[in-house]
Amino acid sequence: MPGSSVSGWYAAVGDCELVRSGLIRQPANTASAAAYLLAGGWLLAQSERAWSAPHRYRLLAAAVAANSVGSGLYHGPGWPGSGWCHDVAALAVPVFVAADGLGGIRGWDDRTITRAYLAVVASAAAALLALPVINPAMLTAVAAAVLAETAVARRPRAPARASPDGTGPARRHGRAARVVMLAALALGSAAYLAGRTGGPLCRPNSLLQPHALWHLLTAVAMAAWAAHRIAYPVQPPAPPSRANRHTPAA
Repeated sequence: MPGSSVSGWYAAVGDCELVRSGLIRQPANTASAAAYLLAGGWLLAQSERAWSAPHRYRLLAAAVAANSVGSGLYHGPGWPGSGWCHDVAALAVPVFVAADGLGGIRGWDDRTITRAYLAVVASAAAALLALPVINPAMLTAVAAAVLAETAVARRPRAPARASPDGTGPARRHGRAARVVMLAALALGSAAYLAGRTGGPLCRPNSLLQPHALWHLLTAVAMAAWAAHRIAYPVQPPAPPSRANRHTPAA
């Protein structure tokens, strides 16, 4: 099989596209990774324009953009360490979703959420160096993100933040972003599953790769999720009412 590194072998087995000789071994999957860089740049611009957005969303923009580097190395040259860069960048996004939701529900401030997020990502990165097995870590991170989003959805919705130009609420944009996120995740997941090696849409020699579509759609989903969360921040727990605090015990 072409490609001698472990990461190259895995890409060939799991992501369908034929591994070619040269610096760019999987052209479609490598080129499509640039979508994460564009999404990260767009997200950074939106975070800067939305004056009330927490600073941690700048960190999310960097994590999204890092997926461009990780995926580009993984599907491109496949140098030693490429798989680790790919895996850490991929983990960083669902970990952020989990930290943002659970931290917001608990009423943590921006700095505390950021520190907790960085600590978890650093621990995961170190663990993957010692034991490079991504599936359990990714499943755990995704499960935590889903649980956090479920918990957030069950809470009262906070008012939409001011629009970036300060002219009014961003409610309509936040709702549209949520629809885009869900649609992109659904279509991207279908492309990912159907386009894996042996799947019904796998064509190893084609430049139209379902895994490349997965890159594009997950980049859209990441940016849309952040746009929705900036518009609708997590509602912190309400403090006990004055009457409840002073009600004598029966």
